[in-house]
Amino acid sequence: NLISFTQNRKTQREWNGYVLACSFFVVAMLKTCLYQYHFHVSMTLGMRIKNAVIAAVYKKALTISNEAKKESTVGEIVNLMSVDCQRIQDATGSIFLVSSRLILHVFFQLFPSFSPALSLFLALYMLWGTLGPSSMAGLGVLVLLMPINAWAAYKQRAYQMQQMKTKDERIKIMNEVLNGIKVLKLYAWEESFQSKITDIRNQELITLKKTAYLVAVTMFVWTCAPYVVQLVSFGTYIAASDIGYLDPATAFVSFTLFSILNQPMTFLPMAIPFLIQVC
Repeated sequence: NLISFTQNRKTQREWNGYVLACSFFVVAMLKTCLYQYHFHVSMTLGMRIKNAVIAAVYKKALTISNEAKKESTVGEIVNLMSVDCQRIQDATGSIFLVSSRLILHVFFQLFPSFSPALSLFLALYMLWGTLGPSSMAGLGVLVLLMPINAWAAYKQRAYQMQQMKTKDERIKIMNEVLNGIKVLKLYAWEESFQSKITDIRNQELITLKKTAYLVAVTMFVWTCAPYVVQLVSFGTYIAASDIGYLDPATAFVSFTLFSILNQPMTFLPMAIPFLIQVC
């Protein structure tokens, strides 16, 4: 590799260095093109699914019976066509990011892309070959973060259900106000309805703030996680190694593998809220 070439340059041919450097450039360009194609495919699929769901909900709303209309309010139908359909579109890209099975299916359909979940396992496997058992110390940090992630996912789902319930109620009242605006003006009920809508909106804002704080904490934890994994892995390797230090080849290769880990660990906290909202 390039590190070995620089360490033993006197015994290496000069053209080997140019070949290695050009190879790195070509691989980086190819990786960028494949990732862009991957996002294009996933976002296009999400838009098509969203349009199909909106059309299905709209068609169903026009044909439901009067009894069904009593159970499904206008606010719920509007939420389905606007908010929920958008969540499905957003979650489509997240599913592509976290599901290696779907990525492999797309690969066999001649859509070349890489799943961060698959990249995660491959990077850990190569780290084992580079750092040995010391890489398991970094993996232990990831395992310790899993309960935190599970708790955050549970709370986000609860907040999402609470927010949608409050939002349905607010849209229902707004629809009643708009349909009966003449009666409302006639009896001077503006302040009463305004106060009621404001109270519901304040409850919705409280739920949104809780969700935002939870997402911020989750993002912070998973942003710091790659650096903690590196610190623990390198510290364990140095402590367990006979030489007591990191040689350049091991250090640079490990940094490259850890950079591969950064992407799935960055996308994971962003993908989880989208998947929770769809489920």
